[in-house]
Amino acid sequence: MKVQRCPVDDLLTRDGETAVLAHGKALRLSAVAVAIYDLTEHEIEVESLAEALESQVGAPADRSTLEATEAAVAMMVRHGILTRSSR
Repeated sequence: MKVQRCPVDDLLTRDGETAVLAHGKALRLSAVAVAIYDLTEHEIEVESLAEALESQVGAPADRSTLEATEAAVAMMVRHGILTRSSR
């Protein structure tokens, strides 16, 4: 499965915090979510995204990098920040 970021209405980064305005909702992004957003300008396989994330932010302590990436992607899809593609 591939994912890509959706257009957002606004993106604000200040004092190390990032928020997006998407679909009339303001959402604060975690450091991992910001990395995902940055890495998904173009479509990317979730497995490749997980590898890139592990290189940038390290591996999670409680589960595999792929499981953590899939969970973060699912949350970002629910909030309209990412879209999935089966291509």
